[in-house]
Amino acid sequence: MNQRAIAGALWLVAAGFAIAMTVIYRTNGVVAAVVGLWLLARPSALVVSASNTVAVVWIVLYAVLTVLQSDELAAWTIDVALIAIGGAAGLVAYRAAARPAPG
Repeated sequence: MNQRAIAGALWLVAAGFAIAMTVIYRTNGVVAAVVGLWLLARPSALVVSASNTVAVVWIVLYAVLTVLQSDELAAWTIDVALIAIGGAAGLVAYRAAARPAPG
């Protein structure tokens, strides 16, 4: 599996977790799912750039949510896990962009 496919799959995992979150943050899940599917279906420099942007916004939004829910251990743990998954997806896509696509 190439790095873009891994990034796309990670975005889909992140989307699954995010959709189960609060109503405000469900929009992030939809965006993550779109980016993940886009990376899997039509990887390109534009998609990688979108993935990087989504990763930064994702991390910031979930960091804010983590602070707001810091007194609730279960919510805090999920928020931190989502930050890690979204950050990993963005990093993998970024690293993949530095390498030429196979084929």
